[in-house]
Amino acid sequence: MDKRKIGLWSATFLGISTIIGSGWLFAPYKAVQAAGPAALLSWVIGAFIIGLLAMCFSEIAGLYPVRGLSAVIPTISHNKYFGFPFALANWLGVVAVISLEAEGTIQYLIRLMPNFDHLFFYQSHFTFLGSLLAMVLVIFFCLTNYWGIKVLAHTNNIFSVVKVVVPVVAAVIIMGVAFHPKNFTVVNGTFAPYGYSSVFSAILACGIIVAFNGFQTVISFANEIKNPNRNIPLSIGLALAFCLGIYLLLQLAFIGGVPTDMAANGWSNLHFIAPLVDLPILIGIGFVATIIYFGATVSPCGSGVAFTGTATRMFTAMARYKQMPKYFDNVHPKYGVSRRSLIFNIFLSVLFLFLFPSWSDMAVILGLFHVLSYLPVPIALVIFRNKLKASGKHPFKIPLGKPIALFVFVIFTCLFATAHFKPVLELFILFAVFQLVFIGLNVRSVRDVIDVVKQCGILILFFLGLLLLVWMAPQNAHVLNSVWFTIVTVIFSIVFFLLLCVTERTDLELLEATVGVYH
Repeated sequence: MDKRKIGLWSATFLGISTIIGSGWLFAPYKAVQAAGPAALLSWVIGAFIIGLLAMCFSEIAGLYPVRGLSAVIPTISHNKYFGFPFALANWLGVVAVISLEAEGTIQYLIRLMPNFDHLFFYQSHFTFLGSLLAMVLVIFFCLTNYWGIKVLAHTNNIFSVVKVVVPVVAAVIIMGVAFHPKNFTVVNGTFAPYGYSSVFSAILACGIIVAFNGFQTVISFANEIKNPNRNIPLSIGLALAFCLGIYLLLQLAFIGGVPTDMAANGWSNLHFIAPLVDLPILIGIGFVATIIYFGATVSPCGSGVAFTGTATRMFTAMARYKQMPKYFDNVHPKYGVSRRSLIFNIFLSVLFLFLFPSWSDMAVILGLFHVLSYLPVPIALVIFRNKLKASGKHPFKIPLGKPIALFVFVIFTCLFATAHFKPVLELFILFAVFQLVFIGLNVRSVRDVIDVVKQCGILILFFLGLLLLVWMAPQNAHVLNSVWFTIVTVIFSIVFFLLLCVTERTDLELLEATVGVYH
């Protein structure tokens, strides 16, 4: 057994550490603004669908416990042109999380200097000095990963214990001192003052997907985990269940702790800079703010360290599958990490700090990155099952895998379709430019171009249809009402799921050879 590998508990702590990041500092506040007390349902539904997705991931990871797996699943199932936009979304989403965690820490810590905080954070955005402070943290994340998985795991285990204790203690104290049951129906006399559709929109737009996306860290470390067939699904399941409990406790504390007269003015009218510090001070328990300041430093830092390792492994995997320059596929023989990939990702995350200078700005674009990157996973699960059904090489299989895969694809397509049109259009334009450049660098003849179109034609139609759906959504163009929009989106999802499952061009010999390397 490779001594560099980590066991079940370290893998579980790795998942917990990335799920309980800066999300607990902001997401309960953003979710209640969007959905009112019904935000509690957003957390439960979000955890459920992410849990199903995680099991799909786990089955694939049992077949392919390879470095940076989550970034290259569609490349393995289809081809490098099909997989490139999804790999890009997955990788960029994780790189941006590094910046998100640094911003979350700084946004809280500057509240310690109320006379100078305007120098670092002004009009809900970081100033140049604030972004420089966040950059220092990003460099720390880099250094912690520089010496490999063992140093990262030991550091992360310490972070995980602290970052779990702080939010739990803070939530319990807030609920013990100031809990107002009337708050749950104080706006319009209902639990869901903004309608139950807001429950689903909050999942994507308010940091819930961003928070639970931390489970992918375990997948990206698949080849560095002992007994991956057992430990990957078990560690992810434990981490998701544990973290859901913490997020629900925090959401309850925030809803119940806000003074009723403030809540009565409308949850969407709340305005806090550092919500879980501002609230204890508001209700007269300033000592809790001190505890949260400590957690606001440790929690995002722990996640930032782990996500830096995840992004590094994703980028290395993309280089290995010829989606990035081969130069970055250079793993250190002793520490098991590509330092070239690590340094490149750090430079990119610093760029994100300056492009999206607030936690809220970053969370919106991250939600889109993450959901887009999830879409090929259930498709790949069905393809691998069909291709390998006679091989006996499925060490871990989820019950009802194919129906679950279809359900997951439909749900995430519907979630993506609830986004606002402008950021989706900008994202698709960005990806189209990258895809054209990637194709241009790889094709050599007209026949190659025709072959690429054959390989990706259905995918192009899917993206165009998805863009049209987003434009037609009730919150954008009001072309369809909610019921018809849901019906059309579900039918669209089912049709393209079936098409994308049968139009793959997987090399069966390569597929089985790759599985054989690990089993």
